Amino acid sequence: MRGLPAWMILTLGVLAAVMLYVGYDERHHVGPFPMILGVLWAVFTLAAAGAKARGGAET
Repeated sequence: MRGLPAWMILTLGVLAAVMLYVGYDERHHVGPFPMILGVLWAVFTLAAAGAKARGGAET
């Protein structure tokens, strides 16, 4: 399986940042779901960026 392209990793990072911002700023109106989703997205993005930096997932 091939790794994610750099533009997709960047897009996921921006999406995670937006979800974290909305989750924190609007936590009383929308509940904890956007914050939880933002954290999960951030962890996935960091894992994908780490694999890209190591040179893994190239097969």
